Amino acid sequence: MSKRALEDYKYEEIKAAILDPEHSSLSREQQDHLNRVLSIARLLDIQPIQSNAVNLHLAKYTNIKRWQAYEDCRLAMRLFNTIHSFEYDFWQTWLMNDIVRNIEECKGSIDPRDRRVIAAEHANIIKALGERPMKEIDPKLVESHQFIMPIQINNITYQFDLFKFIALDPASRKKVTDALISEITETDVEDIMKS
Repeated sequence: MSKRALEDYKYEEIKAAILDPEHSSLSREQQDHLNRVLSIARLLDIQPIQSNAVNLHLAKYTNIKRWQAYEDCRLAMRLFNTIHSFEYDFWQTWLMNDIVRNIEECKGSIDPRDRRVIAAEHANIIKALGERPMKEIDPKLVESHQFIMPIQINNITYQFDLFKFIALDPASRKKVTDALISEITETDVEDIMKS
């Protein structure tokens, strides 16, 4: 008769063995194995690097071999998911699909409650996606294009190449910017008021 593996037990039996090991339905050998697996699961929460967790596990359980410690580690990762083995990409994809499904179900309706659900789901999708990361401007793209900056001085429009304008010495740039802000005379004010 083959022995049952720890994974073959139902969740309720494992939970009962964890909460009350004295009255567990597991054999003594399986209870020891469960205790080792629980121990390394706790270690993985503190020390997510498997090799470090296995070394600490071997220090605690000196009577097991290295291959058995790695087997305990693999079993702990399968049975007790930790935050380190949680698949955020899968969860985010599932969440997005669920939100889109809810929006599609409510889209054809004219009921105001469904419209509120759509608005709430749009807010949820924005939260789930997070802020869009800032992208830096590609220097090769900027170099391959010419940027023309139109500047109007006294009703005359001048075309400046942006990079040539930036390359000007500060005194020349100041002259250009000072020409943009010029004092208006009383006749200019009268002309504006008449128009």
